[in-house]
Amino acid sequence: MIYITRIINFIQIIITYFLSVVFRKVYVSQYPFALSIEPTNCCQLNCAECPTGMQQLTRVKGYIDMDVFEKILQSVYTRTFYLNLYFQGEPLLHHNILYMIRLAKKYNMNVVISTNGQMIDDNIAKQIVQSGLDKIIISLDGFSQQSYEAYRKGGDVLQTKHAIISLIKAKKELKKSKPKIIIQTLVNRFNEHEIPIIKQWVNTLKGTTFRLKSMQINYSYEFLPHNEIYRRYTKKNGNWKIKKRLNNRCFRIWSQCVITHEGNVVPCCYDKNAEFIMGNITHAKLSEIWRNKKFTNFRKKILTEREKIFICTNCTE
Repeated sequence: MIYITRIINFIQIIITYFLSVVFRKVYVSQYPFALSIEPTNCCQLNCAECPTGMQQLTRVKGYIDMDVFEKILQSVYTRTFYLNLYFQGEPLLHHNILYMIRLAKKYNMNVVISTNGQMIDDNIAKQIVQSGLDKIIISLDGFSQQSYEAYRKGGDVLQTKHAIISLIKAKKELKKSKPKIIIQTLVNRFNEHEIPIIKQWVNTLKGTTFRLKSMQINYSYEFLPHNEIYRRYTKKNGNWKIKKRLNNRCFRIWSQCVITHEGNVVPCCYDKNAEFIMGNITHAKLSEIWRNKKFTNFRKKILTEREKIFICTNCTE
């Protein structure tokens, strides 16, 4: 029965989004199909261009309360089935992260985490595999320490490589097919020359997938790659602007949202400082917040003047 309600909700999302785009009037389903929940906005690294690493987050640092986390899952699992257990910060810093994964799997959710890999040793790798996690994204932003730490300040590239190998080893020893391991490189001008080397190394690893990601610039364009293929931005009239045209629509805003560790519901992962709070999960159900006046007005603006919403100006959606 749970799978039927999820399918119905997903179909409703597609239909309501289509109707909203065509008629320029907000129609919305009962629930999102995907949810990002922030275990913590703390991190042990000081990555350049990251609001957390640069100490630029204006919201308080902390960790999600487990009662709040379980309350969220209980209220959404019949219709929401995809869970990103990350937003700002390093999710493995939450001491209950493995329990959180297991709990979400108990509710038959597809669970993903994204990590810098600095905390994964052989023991943690085994626990991650045993948790039932579906996918893990590990950031390998350079092959040499010099190129890696240009962005991942405070990080050790050898530790990241060891984390990847430990996960592969744990899957083999435990005879598990999950989690799917995504090795992701955030391309910048300090690591772009190492992309062929990283690809070659990843090709030697069984059961992994390699992915390049364009870098989001928040503070300085010095990290933009020399090769325009890897750039998210282009220069127009002396100013850097995102390459993609910002059309007055965004499927993401009709299909998923983010919940910060404080319980605040924000429209998407580009609202890193939670400046567009639609409500708080401790005061109202997600189904109510998802369709309330604030969220409706935000979606109206997406349909009419998206380019005026500053968090959209970095988005590739």
